[in-house]
Amino acid sequence: MYKPKNVDDYVELINQALFEIEDLIMCADDEGDGDTEFSTMMPDLRVIEAGLKALHAEILGGDYVIGRGEDLPFMPVVQKVRKRLPIVVLIDAINNAHKKGLARD
Repeated sequence: MYKPKNVDDYVELINQALFEIEDLIMCADDEGDGDTEFSTMMPDLRVIEAGLKALHAEILGGDYVIGRGEDLPFMPVVQKVRKRLPIVVLIDAINNAHKKGLARD
């Protein structure tokens, strides 16, 4: 699992997750109704994308505190699609840092 050691590492993980989720959304759009399992995930992917963007904005705004002791607000949606979400390890790492704080050497 990824373990960010500083805020820059954490922001980079979020940027990676945003890139991946946006790619998944584009793929789902391209597949359309041809892959109903994937296209049915679209609303969930959008919720995860919005949550990641909000987290990113909060960090850049300077109001964010890492290690809050609670899951990210969109984690129930991640749990719902966990088995079909190829970036779940990355999202789990982001959530783990959000919840427990940055890794220590």
